[in-house]
Amino acid sequence: MSQRKITIKEFAGKLGVSTATVSRAFNTRGRISAKTRQYILNKATELGYCANVHAKNLSRQDTSTIGFFYPVINSEEPDYFIDEIMFGLNNRLQKVAKTLQVNPFPEFCSEETLNLCRQKILSGSTGGVIIVAGSKGSKVLFETAKSAAVPYVIIGHLLGIENNAVQFDNEHGASLAGNYFRKINRSHPAYIGGHLDSAKKQGFINGLKVSEDQIFITHCGYGFRAGADAFQKVIKSMPEVDCVLCANDPIAMGFISAAQAHNIKIPEDIAVIGFDDIRPSRFFVPGLSSVSLRLSMIGMQAVEMILKNMNGEPCPTQHIECDLVLRESS
Repeated sequence: MSQRKITIKEFAGKLGVSTATVSRAFNTRGRISAKTRQYILNKATELGYCANVHAKNLSRQDTSTIGFFYPVINSEEPDYFIDEIMFGLNNRLQKVAKTLQVNPFPEFCSEETLNLCRQKILSGSTGGVIIVAGSKGSKVLFETAKSAAVPYVIIGHLLGIENNAVQFDNEHGASLAGNYFRKINRSHPAYIGGHLDSAKKQGFINGLKVSEDQIFITHCGYGFRAGADAFQKVIKSMPEVDCVLCANDPIAMGFISAAQAHNIKIPEDIAVIGFDDIRPSRFFVPGLSSVSLRLSMIGMQAVEMILKNMNGEPCPTQHIECDLVLRESS
């Protein structure tokens, strides 16, 4: 593929469509089917076409504002994972006199909703965008930013991303928890799953050095209530359970509260470890042991990268190391 950027006329010719159709695909206005729009966006990524149809907007980009796009988990409770990342984003942005434009979108959203998000990326209202992986919408927004040459950074893992990303290793973090339980001779483990947690489950198995059928595994949802419900499932199916890894901290807190209500001692009867190490973990009673992903640091690192990207500097992917923080619950 040539290194020269192809024009909209050349790109349209390769696809066998009109330049007007290409323009509609990128600006989300005008009549065009969702299938055709997605086809054009995919081919733009494949052929290296960057839309210039928004040149008038890009020339007046608001470089004092950074757009933050993240998928909203279908839960009746706050998303503490995102809250912690935003804390890091805001903390760093304030020091460089920039503001955060927050753009949540449903995890499973309509084409219309995605188009509204895409229009914000292409409108010139931000100097760059930070996108949290975790849904099909995240991938579409990444492709939109890349195709339109809008500076971007991805938080998490998306297929095909080699640069401009801040990543963390859920599998390794969970293996630390499993290894800890193994060292303190806990032999009846349970795993309570949540959102996008297949890597956590596998890491937990690896750390324990057992087979999957030796662990009680249940998937319950996301927040505090889900953790309380999971306790009922675990204690009914595996009353001898003596250690639990939860996919996030709110699940762990809900689990512990339900266990204590049934006069089960934590950690004497059941040792519990959460995931993410959100700020309330250290103030919960008992103090919650957790796998720390350093979420605030992830946010700050994403800002450092987007600022470099906006200045045209290369941004190789950064990997944030996780750690196991032990407190009273384990």
